[in-house]
Amino acid sequence: MTHWPAVNKPSQQGRRRAFLLGVLVFGAVRGVALADVLVGTNGERFVGTVVQESADTVVFDSELGGRIVVPRSKVRDIEHAEPKTPVVETNAPIAASHPVAKKTLNLDWRPPAVGKDGSDWIQLKSGEWLRGKLKYVQQKRVEFDSDELEELDLKLKDVRQVYSAQPVFTKFHDSQSFYGTVVISNDEVRISGATIPNYTRDELTGVTPGGEQEIKFWSAEASLGLNFQSGNTKQATLSASAEIARRTPDTRFMLNYLGDYSEVNDSESANNHRLNSSFDIWLTRRWFIRPVLAEAYHDPQANVSLRVTGGSGVGYEIFDEDSLEWAISAAPSYQYTRFETVEPGSSDSATTPAAVLQSNFKADITSRLTFIQNFQMVFTDREAGLYTHHAVTSLEFEIKRHLDLEVSFVWDFLDRPQPKSDGTIPFKNDYFLIVGTSVRF
Repeated sequence: MTHWPAVNKPSQQGRRRAFLLGVLVFGAVRGVALADVLVGTNGERFVGTVVQESADTVVFDSELGGRIVVPRSKVRDIEHAEPKTPVVETNAPIAASHPVAKKTLNLDWRPPAVGKDGSDWIQLKSGEWLRGKLKYVQQKRVEFDSDELEELDLKLKDVRQVYSAQPVFTKFHDSQSFYGTVVISNDEVRISGATIPNYTRDELTGVTPGGEQEIKFWSAEASLGLNFQSGNTKQATLSASAEIARRTPDTRFMLNYLGDYSEVNDSESANNHRLNSSFDIWLTRRWFIRPVLAEAYHDPQANVSLRVTGGSGVGYEIFDEDSLEWAISAAPSYQYTRFETVEPGSSDSATTPAAVLQSNFKADITSRLTFIQNFQMVFTDREAGLYTHHAVTSLEFEIKRHLDLEVSFVWDFLDRPQPKSDGTIPFKNDYFLIVGTSVRF
């Protein structure tokens, strides 16, 4: 009797996984292959679906910019993934159908104007080409001002190619800044100049356009939340936050504000404001020094009329990935506190050395949903409260290009609050839930 070698049959679970993988791969390939393409007269190329065409306009669902309405005068060409079936009269003979080859997207296609029209260009992983102005590349983010879609905040991993028309400052890991036109093509970064070597994308720290206009280094974001209630209880709540940043390949300046004001039956129940500022200088891709760290805080309900903290420190990027960032820092500091009221015979202020520890964590849950956790601990002497922390946990959902929905939970803790003039001691914990919309500039 002949014995054939045993063959392991795939399990039912393995077959199911293979089938699902095949479906996903087919769907991904089909999504790319069957996309419509709209090419503008300025050379910009959008990938997605043609929703409606008329003699005056074209309504197009772009994979990047969402639904856009483009005047016919600005459309150079429309490539349909599948040719439209012509309308046939009911009494007309039906001709035999013949298979028509479907158009596939050519990712190697490049607009003829790239490098010749004085504009910056970027290509996305989807194959879309955008013409406009490169604002900066830093911390795995690309800020680009598109002619058609206006300002865009993109992830570097979603950008396939970058072409700068004008010289820019480019910084790499463990190297000085270079000045020249830059090309990022797949994994390679090239800078004009015979003596400048080529680098990989992973070595890139930042790209900043030349500083003829100082405004190009700056960006801003603001958020506002409002809540009104009337009837048996009359309540009004206003929450606001803002961030202003200046970025170059070597430095980063941040200014942040967070405030909350609330009234219940015409009586003030919350009125706290926090202003943070920091300036970082990158030594390597991971390490940075923080010559300036400053914070001002006001919260009468916590018996803090003014608390100012200042110091200098050092920081380290634990994770610096496309969808995951985590930085920690430590700064020896000094703190001054002026109390709102104090008991008779007590000092109305306190000064103390302090140690500030910070953690900034950010992770992309989906392409539009981001989780952010910022945590700050401050250690002082007993007179100033011994230990305080400020924790902000946020979820940001991108509604449109510059508009986000934000939900933030704020937890402020003071270990030893200063008693007020009437002997009452403020609570150690303060909690705030902020829901609002934010706009990026």
